[in-house]
Amino acid sequence: MSGAVVPPGSSFVSPHDVTPSKQRGAAGGGAESESDVADSSAPAASSAGGDDDGDDGADESGSELVEDYLDDEELNEEQRLIAAGGMGIPKDEFGNERPLLVPLSQQDSGRKCLVLDLDETLVHSSFKMIQNADFIVPVEIEGTVHNVYVIKRPGVDEFMRLMGQIYEVVVFTASLSKYADPVLDILDIHRVVRHRLFRESCYNHRGNYVKDLSQLGRPIGESIIIDNSPASYIFHPNNAVPISSWFNDPHDTELTDLCPFLADLCDVHDVRAVLDGALAAPVGIEG
Repeated sequence: MSGAVVPPGSSFVSPHDVTPSKQRGAAGGGAESESDVADSSAPAASSAGGDDDGDDGADESGSELVEDYLDDEELNEEQRLIAAGGMGIPKDEFGNERPLLVPLSQQDSGRKCLVLDLDETLVHSSFKMIQNADFIVPVEIEGTVHNVYVIKRPGVDEFMRLMGQIYEVVVFTASLSKYADPVLDILDIHRVVRHRLFRESCYNHRGNYVKDLSQLGRPIGESIIIDNSPASYIFHPNNAVPISSWFNDPHDTELTDLCPFLADLCDVHDVRAVLDGALAAPVGIEG
């Protein structure tokens, strides 16, 4: 091991650091937008009903009490899920466990599972033209093909290559597969991504697309997630390595900076012992 290492990003990424591209407001009609296709930790909300202009003060107070009660119930449910470490492995109608991932291959035997977010973590994508785009992906939306312009985060190619040598690499995105699949086909030049999980594999919790590590079928103590949106790993904060949202900074070095830390982390018995509280204060690995 290379000595004491601090996970880059842990000192400046907070649970409230959710970028605009990671959340959406009420959904309108019409065709899918960029946020409907690309990564977003929050699903579109259903539009509310009409205004109740005739409500008096007493009615409004009653509504607020009901909302407060519901908020308390939701908060208690959230605390329960965090304490339980997520929802657990899904089961089919016959009660058989159906984890999101197939059993670990012999090739990855003994390796920990590294779960990587896609948008604003490894790449940035836009439906608007980007002059210096690394590649363009055509995406069909309601019969019309739209070009998605993709730029790669600096260091992503080498980061993926190195992680593929020591981890079982999984990309877990809240994006739709019709966008994320072709992006990964081009991005994964070293063919290190063993599994791809998309929006349908996320757990919808309080309006957020949560990536529930307990449903993967891998030991929680051997699972790590890197995601720029803390809402995505709210059930497993002690399995997360924070990273800042990336859009176009050519001088960004976070993926490169993470490599030594992750090289050490793959050798620890339980990653939670190292990542415990990493969002609040840096935690190192002692050599």
